[in-house]
Amino acid sequence: MSVRQYEHWINGAARAPIAGQRVERHSPAHGALLASFAAGTAADVDVAVAAAKSLHDSAAWSSVPGSERAKLLGKLADLIERDAEHLALIEAEEVGKPITYARGEVLWSAELTRYAASLAWNIQGEAYSHLGEDKLGLVTHEARGVVGLIVPWNFPLVCLFQKLPYALAAGCPVVIKPSELTSGTALEIARLATEAGFPAGLVNVVTGTGAEVGERLTRHPDVAMVSFTGSTRVGKQIAATAAADLTRVALELGGKAANVVFADADLDAALDGVLFGVILNQGEECVAGTRLLIEESVADDFVEKLVERARRVVVGLPLQAETQIGALIHAQHLESVLNYIEIGKQEGARLVLGGERLTGNGLENGYFVGPTLFTGVKPEHRIFREEIFGPVLTVTTFKTVEEAVALANDTDYGLGNGLWTKDVDKAIRVSQKLQSGTVFVNTYLETSPQLPFGGFKQSGYGRENGVDGLREFMETKSTFIKLGARTPVLPNTLG
Repeated sequence: MSVRQYEHWINGAARAPIAGQRVERHSPAHGALLASFAAGTAADVDVAVAAAKSLHDSAAWSSVPGSERAKLLGKLADLIERDAEHLALIEAEEVGKPITYARGEVLWSAELTRYAASLAWNIQGEAYSHLGEDKLGLVTHEARGVVGLIVPWNFPLVCLFQKLPYALAAGCPVVIKPSELTSGTALEIARLATEAGFPAGLVNVVTGTGAEVGERLTRHPDVAMVSFTGSTRVGKQIAATAAADLTRVALELGGKAANVVFADADLDAALDGVLFGVILNQGEECVAGTRLLIEESVADDFVEKLVERARRVVVGLPLQAETQIGALIHAQHLESVLNYIEIGKQEGARLVLGGERLTGNGLENGYFVGPTLFTGVKPEHRIFREEIFGPVLTVTTFKTVEEAVALANDTDYGLGNGLWTKDVDKAIRVSQKLQSGTVFVNTYLETSPQLPFGGFKQSGYGRENGVDGLREFMETKSTFIKLGARTPVLPNTLG
């Protein structure tokens, strides 16, 4: 296996780190060295921000017609599709996720890019022509300026593409800080942006740690906005840091989603959706459906069938076609997930499936945990309340709709929830009461680019995707125009 070597990507070209340091990424599945990245410092961030700011100050991108921005975004989507297998391979290896899902994520990233391109064609303002015969009001939307995009390790491409194409469509140059664990695809995308014809300085990538690169990007006086996806803990730190300069921040943070299954649901469909919702990406997903709330009258049979299906889930190496759960991101996270499983047992929940590190069938050098299921989970249990970020499902029963809603909302988070019922009235009424930015009805983890994504409560603020995702990167300006002669306000003192 050849080791991928990367530098930063700044002002349209690869650039070695000023301090000369490197970050090595080893496979979480088998331990082999995958890639070597530049270890950035504040000085590298300063160079990248200077390139982006120079482009913004010249208006060389923000003044380009939306139709032209759209064409270049469309070309970038074409190049992503051309290189889809290469990008999926990098994503699967560095994250540890199944290659099958990585391929889908690459194509979804291209889809998001094409949707953002369509928005660039149609950036609208408003005219208020009935303020009076001598007055005209205009509302226009302008690019915010240099934007820092801080992207996590679990979905490096998808999380990037819920930000990047919208920022570019809005007219903003960007400096991307990917996770030091999974920087490969962000650097490949920057190269493709240059190939597509985007101007130098528009898409910059500085790799390295959050303590070095992320901290400087958040504090930099020439960064107009920071868009961050990651943990609630780090999101709060970024918001506090950015507050010193009133830098605008958009935060997509943690979650503790519930899948609420009513007795009148299509239970076979719900079985598939509930299981998929907790195993996708090894459960390392902010909107993973990690809490199953199931109506008591059908709970025993449903859980029995769920365990049976979960036993058939294939845990394996990322590049094997049959793999459905890959490796957790690193050893420390493996220990964290296993620790939560021990906490669940100590709290009195019943472990009915999984709960161990898997080492057989070639998995001995990686960080693998299979589907894990607890029953008898109460709202006061930590495994009910805290984000585990692994393939761990808790089961809690309810008797009434009101109890189901109360259980679903009994969390500090509010990113997503799912509900399953054939009763359309119940579906609408419950979805209206669920305190989350997204509600999936009779499906899970399925959406469209037109629908905004973001959280309530401690799952963050701001929105990605949809028209809202474009507006995040734009300032709104009001212009009041006086027509004809102006009536003086002050007394005429000139004689």
